[in-house]
Amino acid sequence: MRYTLSLAGLFLLIFVPLSAQYDDVPSFEDTLEVYTDLFYIDEPLNLTMKFNMKEFGKTRRNEKYHPAELTCHVTDSFQVTHPVRVRARGKFRRDYCTVPPYWLNIRYAGIEAEDLQDVVKMKVVTRCKSTAQHEHLVLREYLTYKIYNLLSDYSFNTRLVRIKYIDTGRKNRESEDWGFLIEPNNKMAERNGAMIVDSDKLSIRTVNKEIMDMVAFFSYMIGQGDFSVTGQHNLKILALKEYGPTGFIPVPYDFDYSGIVNAVYATPGEQLGIENVRERYYLGACRDEETHSRTVKWLASYQDEITELIMNFEYLPEKEKIDLVAYLDSYFVDAERESFIKYKINPTCR
Repeated sequence: MRYTLSLAGLFLLIFVPLSAQYDDVPSFEDTLEVYTDLFYIDEPLNLTMKFNMKEFGKTRRNEKYHPAELTCHVTDSFQVTHPVRVRARGKFRRDYCTVPPYWLNIRYAGIEAEDLQDVVKMKVVTRCKSTAQHEHLVLREYLTYKIYNLLSDYSFNTRLVRIKYIDTGRKNRESEDWGFLIEPNNKMAERNGAMIVDSDKLSIRTVNKEIMDMVAFFSYMIGQGDFSVTGQHNLKILALKEYGPTGFIPVPYDFDYSGIVNAVYATPGEQLGIENVRERYYLGACRDEETHSRTVKWLASYQDEITELIMNFEYLPEKEKIDLVAYLDSYFVDAERESFIKYKINPTCR
């Protein structure tokens, strides 16, 4: 892959080794470190995306990439710019959002960081609309990914980003907000010594039972009633490369329709018979009471860690964090009742 540098990066490559007076300025190698362990660092990444957002919005339903400039701000005074491409993705949000989630294609970006070798594109989730109702939704969804990271290594890592947008279609109008990157499928699978399985013959009965129960109870806890193994809707399926008893492993993603995010546009599926996404509905497999009780206890053991994760997240207002914790606590309180499995899990299990 060839290098693609900004003028500032080229200047550094030529002149920094010649003079000690530039020792405090990052070298090009330093910029690569920004992309090292990209999905293992909690500190937000500062990016600028410059492209024709007006045209992007008009053609969002097309499978068309738009040229863009991605600038990574290494420090407050140093940055590197890469040529990239962007394409809208998703279903409902593609039509509804002012800035829908999009693919960030870095195939020809010239980013030589080892961690991004063989990565063609990454998912970017951004603030849907500029209205107050949408202000914190992207951060709530980001935290949902982080919660599942606590529960399982079979999960998508994410990286929080602060993105400045420059709209060349509107006289370089600028806006800035939160977003996050989602670990590419192949990287998540590689990290777990696995590969992605794409098959329409799998069902809730053919994946790993223990892990499926974990996913199902996690989904119930966060009010996620929008997933299925069949059709792999909001679930990726892994198979370990080495032979073992693990079997097929479901990995959840895409939580904007969950009760914990509580997006203003989210509505539950009509077949669930519930009025809003804050109501919980169990979509896991039917098991004996002992098996369900074991999964309930497993999830309860993470309650303090989950609460700590949320309350220590500095980018959400206190009111939002309290709401998240209160919603999850309502699950934990309910799950402690003797009748929980009988009246909340068994009636809707499959």
